[in-house]
Amino acid sequence: MGKIVEWNREFQVWQYSVSHSTLLLRSVNVEGFNTRLDVAFMAVELMHLQPDYSHLEISEANNEEREQILGAQSSDSATGTLYLLNGGEGYVLARKCSWHEDLGDHHAPSKFGPLRGTE
Repeated sequence: MGKIVEWNREFQVWQYSVSHSTLLLRSVNVEGFNTRLDVAFMAVELMHLQPDYSHLEISEANNEEREQILGAQSSDSATGTLYLLNGGEGYVLARKCSWHEDLGDHHAPSKFGPLRGTE
């Protein structure tokens, strides 16, 4: 497993758009932070999530982890990258993962486009 990024702050599953297969996790101005962090997964094929996380570490699964989680799907039909959340506490199979930090609040539009609930 190769760690991509990590934040020691709270995140929530904020939005999933079926039409764009986009998942948005958000950390909004939690105590001790004056910024908002949006983490977007694009072209999501599969996900297993908790509603919130006390911290967030995103890693790319290695071949063994990928096969253990996806089984036969591992190489057959699953074409995206398998992103592990907090060492496998959750996971997202998606084509891309990006993040953006800004001074927005929970109502401000996301950099990742017009998603319902983010204006």
